[in-house]
Amino acid sequence: MNSSDDSEEPSTGATSGGPSESFSPDEWELESSIDWSQIPDDPDTTVEESPTTKYALHPDDRIWRHPSELQYLAPDAKDLKRTSGTGRLVGAGLVGAVLGATVAALVVGTMLSTSPQVVERIVEREITTANVSAVPQSGDGPLPVADIAAMVTPSVVRVEVLQYGRVVGSGSGVIFRNDGHLITNTHVVDGGDGFQIVLAEGAVFEAELVGMDRRTDVAVLRPVSGTPSSFAPATLGRADRLRAGETAIAIGSPLSLRGGPTVTVGVISATNRRLQSPQGDWLYELVQTDAPISPGSSGGALVDARGAVVGITTVIAVTDVGAEGLGFATPIEIARHVAKDIIQWGRPRHGRLGIRGSDAVADLLPPSHSAGVLVQSVDSGGPSALGGLQVGDIVVELNGQPVVDMGALIVDARMLEPGASASLRIWRDQQLMLLGIEVGELD
Repeated sequence: MNSSDDSEEPSTGATSGGPSESFSPDEWELESSIDWSQIPDDPDTTVEESPTTKYALHPDDRIWRHPSELQYLAPDAKDLKRTSGTGRLVGAGLVGAVLGATVAALVVGTMLSTSPQVVERIVEREITTANVSAVPQSGDGPLPVADIAAMVTPSVVRVEVLQYGRVVGSGSGVIFRNDGHLITNTHVVDGGDGFQIVLAEGAVFEAELVGMDRRTDVAVLRPVSGTPSSFAPATLGRADRLRAGETAIAIGSPLSLRGGPTVTVGVISATNRRLQSPQGDWLYELVQTDAPISPGSSGGALVDARGAVVGITTVIAVTDVGAEGLGFATPIEIARHVAKDIIQWGRPRHGRLGIRGSDAVADLLPPSHSAGVLVQSVDSGGPSALGGLQVGDIVVELNGQPVVDMGALIVDARMLEPGASASLRIWRDQQLMLLGIEVGELD
């Protein structure tokens, strides 16, 4: 049973990936006395508190560490000591050491203050229920992997991160608009004062940061004004319909290798995964795959058998021995939603309901529903409190859609438009009720 909330999660305010943020093995010791069912997604956790000491990682996830902890690929970090014993979750693309949190914060702040350009007649390609034919098919079956690779690789780029004119790290990105706007990871670009994008055929363009979101690890880059080129946007699919066992194809630019993106094949291992970063931020609804993903592929594309991008590769599992065969991707619905907010507003705009809760057990659910969220607390004066939600209510639907667990409710709430109206169907006193909510906004 997951215990969580949709309140604001604290951002660190510090640049990730620097050597000063290395974590000792002692900070990752598992406390056997922890009751995992009671661990909240604590909105009160501050920068000064280490969430991994306050709440040790779940036993199933204790080998992981966050993308920002990848150090050994930095060009001048060969002397860094390798962490022994436990493995770690690493961002496949963060390969440069950061020069300083203060300088980086000022640089990023300056970038984020720049108003995004609005380009007319933007073309995006997306698979919808009524537009499956947007992706070419080979007979009635899936496309051959080679055909998918040929179709998607023009949309996958290498992102080079610069500091004072020097390349200090690299990752990957996925072009999703024909004006060159691309999605990558926050941990890839965080701390850079300049960026270059390298297309599959080798063309290099300067790029600028439009904005980034630490809550989802999504960032957006665009070519600088006057770039004389047209770009091939990827076709975006649906991650919410993926099933374990389906074909998964990972396309990225690992290890800054020349010669275009790398293609690997595996399956969707699981969906709806949830992982916590050392800074306390939770990544929700992740897609898990065993398609080999190498360092440098963060921000690349996870593609289905039709050639549609269903996720943005975010983290991989490694130990001292090497890759453990597990990678995780942010669902494309989340990445695209955040990216469009960043382009339109210059920042992500996350909806907020002001609820803390946990997955409801079967005995508490109404006969008409198989899942829901038990409300454990409601923010005083928050959107849900003003709408009449009470502690002990069971939330079974948001805007007419079933609520499968607390993690899904958080993600769905964050994707709501702040200020918009929403409805919560609840189970209270053996009755189903419908409450109207005005969506708030996470700060």
